[in-house]
Amino acid sequence: MRNRMRGPVPLVLVVLFLFCATGAATAGYGVDWVVLVDNTGTMRHQSRGDMTVRAIAEFVSITELGDRVSICSYGERPASVLPISPVGIEDESSRDYVKAHTRFSFSADRTDITAGLEYVWQERVRLFPCLGAGDEKAAAVVVLLTDGKLVPVYDDFANYDRTYRKSRKRLLELASLCAEQGIRIETIGLGREDRIDGELLEDISERTGGTYRHVAVASGVAEAYRAIADEQRSSVAAKVVRTPDNCVAYPANDDASVGGFSFQDVASASETPAPLTARSLGDGHIATSPPSASASFPSEFCLGCAGILAAFVGMIAVGTEKRQKWAAHFSTNLFGTGEKRVRGYLKPIDTPGTSSARACIGLENPGVESVMVGSGTSFIPHVVATVEFIGTKDGSPPELHVEGGNVTVEGEASKVRKLRDGDIVEIDGLRYQYLRGNRR
Repeated sequence: MRNRMRGPVPLVLVVLFLFCATGAATAGYGVDWVVLVDNTGTMRHQSRGDMTVRAIAEFVSITELGDRVSICSYGERPASVLPISPVGIEDESSRDYVKAHTRFSFSADRTDITAGLEYVWQERVRLFPCLGAGDEKAAAVVVLLTDGKLVPVYDDFANYDRTYRKSRKRLLELASLCAEQGIRIETIGLGREDRIDGELLEDISERTGGTYRHVAVASGVAEAYRAIADEQRSSVAAKVVRTPDNCVAYPANDDASVGGFSFQDVASASETPAPLTARSLGDGHIATSPPSASASFPSEFCLGCAGILAAFVGMIAVGTEKRQKWAAHFSTNLFGTGEKRVRGYLKPIDTPGTSSARACIGLENPGVESVMVGSGTSFIPHVVATVEFIGTKDGSPPELHVEGGNVTVEGEASKVRKLRDGDIVEIDGLRYQYLRGNRR
């Protein structure tokens, strides 16, 4: 793949922004929130996805100082949505950071709720850093939203019933395990009741001391989130003040880590990392986390400067997210980030009467320069071919570049080709149709 130069300025600004977002040791009523959202294509119906994103933004606005927020999605591949998780809510800039980075593709085909909760359970040390910090009053809450019934990922539809029973059983086991660790699960079912397994969602919540809420229309999601936040505040009779020194913020993935330190550590650590300290999770697991170092420079001055810069960068980020021309022009000319976009998605084409259960490959990623599929990538890695879809500056469809393997577009062997809406792309015998936007 061709090398592309990326300027260091955006990275420096992001580091400064994150430093400001959680650097201050502001006391709060720490709740570790994990907002787990259904990322399937049906969330595009009746503006469910858009209304959910707005509801999350409102929810983040009413979180308490000292809370920590993680946003995760699930479908075939559950994942953390934010570059850094959890994000400590220390001021408005940290809330703005969460809102600006809460984006979903809503392109998954399977409502694999089990996979989503399994991801939360496996990542609990990172997502709920205060569970093992010795604070008995620390709260850990998962807010799980879905607009469909459990549909686990399967290899062979002939064995689907067995796969479903196994997945459902594991889902309830995970709920019980969460309850043992003090993690409460609040569930929200969105849409028609006959298309949601309300009984299953209620069972999940009840096992953990949570509540199941049914929301008939997307406009009611915000109220459900508000009710959960209000209920959490009212349920705490004696609120315990804690600072970030009690807990550690972990990056969303190992590649994004900054020496394994929290935001507070980035703001105050010396050049030599402090030794790791062990803490128990209560189920035999031991997690290690570095203690916070004391500040070695004038924190008020640095936080003030970082706050101004963070507000400035946040304004540009929000403007860019809303596709304001002034913001795109400013970020392109000053920061060198460019305006390249990868647009559309690849829809699998199966022989009539058959279904290979292949998922759509989403390419609708504003700001992403290119997406790779094929050997060694996250999408159809089992084929020999390697194909790159490169975005454009004018908002037109991406350009296909073949780096290996047998690839045709509309039956013609292609190495480099500008795609058109509806083009049939065949990658080592697997047929896909390129479609603009995110139509299903």
